[in-house]
Amino acid sequence: MPLTAGAIIETQGRSGRRLPTLVRHLRVLRAVGEAVNSSLDLEQVLERSLEAVTQVTGHEISSLHLVSADGARLLLQGDRGLSERLREINRVLPMAAGLIGGVAASGLPRRLHDVSRAKDLLPAAREAVAADGIRAFVCVPIRARHRILGTLALGRRTEHRFTSAELHLLECVADQIGLALDNARLHSASRRQLQELERARSATLRAERISAVDGLAAGVAHEINNPLTIILGQVHVLVQSEPTAAEVLHGLAVIDTAAKRAAKIVKDLRQFAEPSPVHRAPCCAATEIRSLLAEEAPRLESAGVAIRLELGRVPVIWGDAAQLRQVLAHLVDNARHAMAAAHGGGTLRVRLAPLPGGVRIEVADDGPGIAPEHLPRVFNPFFTTKGPDEGRGLGLSVSYGIVNEHGGRVWAENLPGGGALFVVELPVSLRRMERAPGG
Repeated sequence: MPLTAGAIIETQGRSGRRLPTLVRHLRVLRAVGEAVNSSLDLEQVLERSLEAVTQVTGHEISSLHLVSADGARLLLQGDRGLSERLREINRVLPMAAGLIGGVAASGLPRRLHDVSRAKDLLPAAREAVAADGIRAFVCVPIRARHRILGTLALGRRTEHRFTSAELHLLECVADQIGLALDNARLHSASRRQLQELERARSATLRAERISAVDGLAAGVAHEINNPLTIILGQVHVLVQSEPTAAEVLHGLAVIDTAAKRAAKIVKDLRQFAEPSPVHRAPCCAATEIRSLLAEEAPRLESAGVAIRLELGRVPVIWGDAAQLRQVLAHLVDNARHAMAAAHGGGTLRVRLAPLPGGVRIEVADDGPGIAPEHLPRVFNPFFTTKGPDEGRGLGLSVSYGIVNEHGGRVWAENLPGGGALFVVELPVSLRRMERAPGG
C-alpha cells in the first residue's frame, strides 16, 4: 500500500519537514524489501522481516504471528523486545479475541495511544503490558492474495504515539512481508512436491528392479544351477575315485571357474536390484586399468585376445575405485566375448585420455560390432545377445548405473573399420585437480 497524500500532509504538519520523513519511510521500505526478498526459506523470511522492522524503524518491541493451519489460532513466529512473560502469553493467541486476534479476524489495523486501557486487551496480557511499561501500540494484518496470513505488531515504552504515516508505513511493510511469505510457502510446497515425486520415482524404480529380478527368478535359478551341478559333479568324481595329482588340480580348476561364475551372477543381480552406495576417494584411473587388465590377462590370453594399452596423463578423479573397476571388468568381458565368438580372438584396445574437467576411458574391440537395432538397447536390463548359459544381460546395465551415479556418461558405438567402442566419461571432483601419480 503506497503512502497516501494524507499521510504525507500529516507528516509535514507534524515535523515541518516533508521530504526527510518521506525519504526515511522509503528507506525503511527498501530495507525491508531487500531483507525479506533475499531468501525463499520461510524461517529466514520471518527472521529477516523482524530484524529489518525493528532495526530500521527503531521500534523497541515487535512481534509477528501467523495463522495456524486450522485457522483458529495465531502462532508467534518471532519477536523483538518482548519480556519472557509477555512472550509466553503471545506464544499462542485465539483468533478473533484480544487486540492481535481481532486484527487477524477483521483484517483492519489497530492503533492505540495507551494499550493498557484497551477494553479488549486479553486479561492475561493486561498485567504484563503494564509491568513492561508498554504505551503505544499498533498492529496490522499480513496479507497475500486476499488472504490474511498473520499480523505484525509494534510497541513503544515512550509517550510518542504512532502517527498515521507510521501506520501506513507498517501496512506497506506488512504487504511486503506477506508477498515474501507467500513466495516462500509456494517454494516450500514446490520443493516438498519435488521430493515426494523423487521418492515415488525411486520407489517405482526399485519396485521395477525387484519385479524384473523376480520375473527372471526361474531363469537365474537355472543358470546358477549349471555351475553348481558342475561343482557337485567334480566333487563326486574326486571323492569316489583315486585321481592323480593332475586330475585333482584339473578338477579344482573346474570347480573354481564354476564357483566364480555363480558368484558373478549373484553379484550382478544384487547390484542391479540394490545398487551399492558410492564410497568416493581419490582414484587413479590408470592404476585401476592396469590392475584390472593384469587380473584379466590369463582369460584374455586363453581367448586369443591381445591387449593394446594407451594411457595418457590424466587428473585424479574422486570416485569409488571398486565400482569403477567393476565397470571396466564388464566392458572388457563384453569385448572379449564378442571377439572370441566372432573369430576366436582379436585385439582389445584400452585408451585413457584427459578431458576438460574429467577423464575419458575407451574400450574397443575388433569383433563384429553391434547390430544397429541393438545399439539403443545395449544398456537395458536383461538385454543380451549371448547364449542362455553365457550371461543374463546385467553387466552393462549395472555399469550404466555406476557411471551415472558418478556424474558421468557411457555409450556404445560401432567403429568405422569394424568392431565396437564403449566410451566412459567421468568428471573430476573440484576438490581433486592434482595430476595422477604415474598416470
